[in-house]
This record gives sequence, structure tokens and C-alpha cells, in this order.
Amino acid sequence: MNTPMPTWLQFFTTPVSWLYTKIIRIRNRHYDKGKNVHSAGLPVIAVGNVTVGGTGKTPLVTWIVRKLRSHGYNPAIVMRGYAAVDPENADEAVEYREKLKDIDVIVGSNRVETIQKYIEGGGTADCLIMDDGFQHRRLARDVDIVVMDYLRDPFSQRVLPAGWLREPIEGLQRCDAVVVSHANCVVEEFAEKIRNVTGENPVAWTSHHWSGLELFDAEGKSERPLDWLTGRSVAVRLGIGYPGPVIEALVRLGTKISLQLHAGDHQPFTNDEITQLKKASAEVDGIVMTFKDWVKARDVIDLSTLQCPIIVPALELDFVQGADELEAKLLAVMK
Repeated sequence: MNTPMPTWLQFFTTPVSWLYTKIIRIRNRHYDKGKNVHSAGLPVIAVGNVTVGGTGKTPLVTWIVRKLRSHGYNPAIVMRGYAAVDPENADEAVEYREKLKDIDVIVGSNRVETIQKYIEGGGTADCLIMDDGFQHRRLARDVDIVVMDYLRDPFSQRVLPAGWLREPIEGLQRCDAVVVSHANCVVEEFAEKIRNVTGENPVAWTSHHWSGLELFDAEGKSERPLDWLTGRSVAVRLGIGYPGPVIEALVRLGTKISLQLHAGDHQPFTNDEITQLKKASAEVDGIVMTFKDWVKARDVIDLSTLQCPIIVPALELDFVQGADELEAKLLAVMK
């Protein structure tokens, strides 16, 4: 799908996109002059993107936290808590807390204010990682990292709502580093497109892989190897920005997708979805969802009412190239 809106609405979305683009450019010029930009008093590393939907920011933020910890630093994560009824327990916040033990996650739409409250409240972090922070320009940052999904070429996109861009592609000029995700190798043609805007090559190229499966049912949690999915039938519910890589991974494993429920990014489970999943559980071997989906599902779905387990793949980040270079950029900020 080349646009968030149905194609028949293109006549209306195009002029809105032009207007939105103009507003964004005015806004960026305002911040470029340093107006209404606030310092946190701590080093800030922003990780974001220029497109709507998932590009692989969460695995990269997790990697950054672990890398900084390995050098003796104590980072905290700053995030908005998008689309959550209770931002403090937004799916990504819960995921970070469970995967990164003892991590402080500072959540709130006004990130400048929430950071100030955290510091005044005795927060012990010595640096901040701002998740999804490229467009949140009120908070000054020491390094801006943009994650660009190789599978969703942003250079052929238009700005919302006529396309998937959050801002004109020229916005990349203000970033300090580009990390390409979902790339199994370095692709010179894609690198050249980035160079033409930023003047520099991507600092790193990354891919993702599933290291195993976590199964959840009424009896608790168990683990299985990836080939457990081979030849099995599953239902899929993915409330993420871009589910393509998950579907492709299932297909490569030889999994039969019997039902796919379409959900918006971070969308809570609806009663209708829960009913469909309960019905489907009698006809499939498992229900596949991401960890972000599972965080929401476990609060609203009684596993004893399902006749198959919920399957959560364990996602890992791989560096094709540039891990040392990115680490060097991070450490330079801390000096």
C-alpha cells in the first residue's frame, strides 16, 4: 500500500499533503534557529525515523542501552507512550522494562517536562535515549540517529496523508547518523540515495532474525525452536506499523497463515478481535503476535479460553556493517 489512505481519496490527500509539508518546513525553520529548544542537562541520544510505522527502532534502542551499560553508563529511555490509555504502561515501555532489567523509562507527551520531573525526583540516569525522537525537537539532543527501513524506500514516498513520510525527506539533513534496517547486505544504490541528502554514507546496516519462540498458554510459558512453526497453521494478529517482515518470516519457515487480523500500530485488542481469536484457536496450532501485542493481550485475553498457545517470536538485531562505528559515535557523546 503506497499511501495510508485509500487511492480514491488521492484527489483530497495530495493538497493536504502539500499544506502539511509547508507547515512542517516552517516548524523546522523555527527549531533550526534554536527557538523553544530545551536542554535536559544530560547527554541525549535520539533514535527516530522519517516514516510512519515501525522501522526497527526498538531493537536498536535496546542495543544502544546494552552497549552503553557495557561501558559503565546508566542510560534511561525517554518516550511518549503513543496510543496508550496508560502511557506509563504503554506496550513499548513495558517491553523495555522487561527486556532491560532495572531500566528507568520516562514516559510522557511533554518529554521536556517529564525529564525535569525525573531528575528533580532523584533519577539516577547519566544519559538519555529518546525513542521516536527525531521530530520531537523541543528537547535538545547530542546525536540524532535515524533508522531507515530498506524494505520501505522512503525516497519514493510523499508526506502524510498522501504518503508515509512524517516530514519531507530533506529533513534527513539534520540527522547525525543513518542506520539502515531490514538489510541483509550493504546496497550501494540505497546508500547513494542517502548520501545525496545527508552527504554521508549510512553509519550502519542492520537486519533482524528470530532466535526462538516463546509459547504462552494456560499452563504458563515454554520455549520452542523456530522449526516448531514449520508445517503448522497459525492465526496472526500484528498491531505494528509494518507487519511485512513478520509475515515473510513465517512464510520462509513454511508456516500456513490461516487468519490474519489487521490492526493499527499500537492498537489495543478489541472485543471483536478477542472473539475471533478464541474461535480461530480451535482451528489453528497457534496465534502469532509480537511482544508488543503480547503485552496488551495478556491483560485482556484469558488463556484458558484458547485452544492453542500464543506464539511470540524472540527478535534479535544483527549488524551487517557499522557496529563499531555506531558505538564510537555513542561514546563520543558521553565524553
